[in-house]
Amino acid sequence: MQNLKISIQEAQELLLMSQSSVYAWIDKGKLQTIDGPSGKLIVISNQEANQIRELNLKSKRNKASKQLNATGSTTNSGSNNFQEETEILKENAFEGMPQSFTAKLISELKELALEAGKYKQLEIIRNEEKENTKYWQEKFFEADHALVEKNYEIEALKRQIEELKTAQEAKKPRGGWLFGKR
Repeated sequence: MQNLKISIQEAQELLLMSQSSVYAWIDKGKLQTIDGPSGKLIVISNQEANQIRELNLKSKRNKASKQLNATGSTTNSGSNNFQEETEILKENAFEGMPQSFTAKLISELKELALEAGKYKQLEIIRNEEKENTKYWQEKFFEADHALVEKNYEIEALKRQIEELKTAQEAKKPRGGWLFGKR
């Protein structure tokens, strides 16, 4: 098991803790320190660091965890050594876990990927439906507009027919019993 020797700032980033929390853990004896050339160094095993980090990632009150989840990464103001140690932690994340657990995680990830693919296909289909709906709505409005125009034309033709009937009635000779002839 490899022990890490990290500065307070590196501990903040690696363990997802505030500076005051790191010092509080040191005061309570939860974190061991040694004096280094540039100040205190925290001595912690990969496993302990991983456990603390996971605990803080799950914590809803942890500000550093929220920041990490929001940005997707921590600040990269640490040394190259710190970055290497972080990579070692990532590589050893599944160390000590049963193979079946890892296989189960991989299986679940594959299922999630398939589900994501299905949702992507569903999204594509819905977008096509929206486009089709828009197309047919435009066609409906065009047809409706044409129908309204035809109704105006029909009404105009009906008025013309009435005017012609009225004009023809006016041209008929008047006579017969209405005007005194019997």
